[in-house]
Amino acid sequence: MIEFFRAGGWPMFLVLAFGVLTFGAAVALARRPKEETVGMVRAMSVATVFAVLSGIAADLAAVFTHVPNHPEWAESPDMPLIVMIGLGEALAPAILGFSLLALAWMVAAVGVRRLAAAAAA
Repeated sequence: MIEFFRAGGWPMFLVLAFGVLTFGAAVALARRPKEETVGMVRAMSVATVFAVLSGIAADLAAVFTHVPNHPEWAESPDMPLIVMIGLGEALAPAILGFSLLALAWMVAAVGVRRLAAAAAA
């Protein structure tokens, strides 16, 4: 797990922070369903998606700048593998962020259902 986090680089901290805050908002919604909390979960989800996108962009930029800066890699027959490894690592923020969003919305679904039940009563 630490290697996965390390592969994503510093953007993983931003993705983790926003993802955990989104999950916390979802838990708050599930515990005490209020319309305002739904808006908070949505807003935090958008922030998490933007953190994921900026993390992917930063990691892709790192791959696209580091590979050409190593002339020995350019001449290596393993160059496609080197780039593929870098691209795989660049997707780590998406894996973390979208997993956290999926968990958050699973929990938020409970709150949304409870909110709908309270409105129908």
